[in-house]
Amino acid sequence: MSRALLRTAALLAGLTVAVFSATLSADFVYDARLQVLTDPFLHDPANWLNVLSFRVLGMDVLDFNRPVHLASLMLDAAVWGVEPFGYHLTSILLHAANVVLVWLVAREVLGRGDGPAASHPLVPVIAALFFAVHPVVVEAVCEPTFREDLLAAVFTLTAVMIAARHPERRGDDLRRAGLCSACCLLAVASKESGVAAPFVLAAYWWAFRRDDQGRFWATVIGGGLSLVVAFLAARFLFEPSPSRIFEARPEYPGGSLIEALKVEPRILALYAQLIAWPANLCADYGGQSVGHLPLWLSALIIAILGVGGGVAAWRDRRIAFCLALALLPLVPVSNLVPIYRAAADRYLYLPLAGVACIVACLLDSTWVSGRPQRRQVVMLASLAALGLLAVACIGRQRVWRTQLDLWADTHARNPGSFNGASGLANSLREAGRADEAVEIARRGVNLTSGKRGDAWLTLALAYDAAGRIAEADAAAAKAVEIDPRLADPDARVEALAMERAEADAVKVILARLAK
Repeated sequence: MSRALLRTAALLAGLTVAVFSATLSADFVYDARLQVLTDPFLHDPANWLNVLSFRVLGMDVLDFNRPVHLASLMLDAAVWGVEPFGYHLTSILLHAANVVLVWLVAREVLGRGDGPAASHPLVPVIAALFFAVHPVVVEAVCEPTFREDLLAAVFTLTAVMIAARHPERRGDDLRRAGLCSACCLLAVASKESGVAAPFVLAAYWWAFRRDDQGRFWATVIGGGLSLVVAFLAARFLFEPSPSRIFEARPEYPGGSLIEALKVEPRILALYAQLIAWPANLCADYGGQSVGHLPLWLSALIIAILGVGGGVAAWRDRRIAFCLALALLPLVPVSNLVPIYRAAADRYLYLPLAGVACIVACLLDSTWVSGRPQRRQVVMLASLAALGLLAVACIGRQRVWRTQLDLWADTHARNPGSFNGASGLANSLREAGRADEAVEIARRGVNLTSGKRGDAWLTLALAYDAAGRIAEADAAAAKAVEIDPRLADPDARVEALAMERAEADAVKVILARLAK
C-alpha cells in the first residue's frame, strides 16, 4: 500500500476514533452488566482452552455459539478486568478497522466499473465515512457484548479483500484460498450472520471474476462453505440441553412462521427507514416500532426497493455485488428461524457496509461524474450529509453512556416495551429515585397484564427502596407465586437472569417474608 493510501487509511481510522471518543468514558450497560460484571466466565483463564478449541460449543455459557466473540471479550477481561474503558476502546478500534475495510472494498468495487474514467478518489472516502458515522452502528460499537457484529464484519470484509487480490496467473493460490476460508470460519464463529461470508465471496466471483481460470474460486467458496457448515453442525449437535442460561427458547414473532412472514416486511421497511432517516432508533423494537406502517405499505416499499435494486444490479454488476453484501447478512436475522430479538440496530452493521458501497457506486454513476459542476455539487451535499450524520451519531452515543440514559430513551421511544419499563425502573431505583421507579415499575406490571413474576419483583424492589415495606413484601410474594424460581436469587444470578446487587436486595425482602 502506497504512502498516500496509508495516510488515507490512517485519516479514516482517526476520524472514526474521534467521533466515538466520548464512548470511552461510558459505563457498562444492557447485557454487558451481566456478561462482564456478573458472569465469572470471561475472567477465568482456565476457560481459554475451551474457547480456542471451540469446546465451548458444548458448554452452558452465554454466547457459547460465538467463540471468537468470547475470545475477544476474554482478552479484554485479561487486560482490563472490569474497567469499561478498555472494552470500549477495543470495540471502537474494531469499528475503525471496518471503516478502512469498507473504504478498500469500495475502491475495489469502483475499480471494476466498465467506464474508462477513473473514479474520483473522494468517492470511496465518502462511502467509508457514511459507514463510520451512521447512527445505526452505535449500538454495535457502544455495547461491548454486541461486538460480535463488528467481528463478523471484520472477517467477512477481510475475506473479500484477500480474495480480490488473487492474481489469476498464480493458479490455485492455495495459501490465499486457505486464508479466505479461515476468515469465513472466524466470521460465523463470531456471530451467525457470518454464515453469509462464503456467499458474499461467491457474489464477488459472480460479479467480477467469472472468467478466471484455475480452481482458486472453487476452492475459496467451497472451502469457506464447508467450514461454515461444519461449524453450524457442531454448534447444533453439541448445544447444551437443557440449559440453565437459555431457559426459554426463541419464538417466532406472532407465534408462528406464517405470522413472522407477515411481520417481516414491516421490519425490513423499518430497516430501510432507519438507514435513510435514522430518527427513531431504539434499543428494544417491539410491535409499536414495526407497526408504524401498515403491512400493505411496508410490502409496497420493499417491492419498490426490490425492483429498483434489481434494475440497478442488471445495469451495473458493481451494484449487484453491493446488494449481495447488504442483503445476505440479513438472512440469518430475518426471522425465518426463531431468534431472541426480532429486530435490532446491530443487525444492520454488516449490511450497512454494502449500503455504503452502493452509495459509492451512485456517486460514481455517469449522471454524477458526467458533468464536473454537478459532481462538485453532489460531493458538497454528500459532505454536508456526513456532517449531519456525525452529529446524530454523537448524540446517539449519549444514550448508551449509562444504564439510566439507555432505558429512559428506550421507554420514551417504545412505551409498550416491557424491557424498557423494567430497565428504567431498576435504573431509577439504582439512581436513588425510588418514587419514580415505583411509577415505572407499575407500568411494567400492567404491560404484562400482571402475568410475569419478574415484573412484580421489579415493583417490589422499587417499593422497598421507597420505604414502602408492606407493599414491597406483597409484590415479592406475588412474584414468587407466579415464578417460583425467583425464590432463589443466587440461582438466578448463576443463570445470568439477575445481577448480584439486585439479588442481594431481593434476598433482604425474601428474608422478611420468611419470618
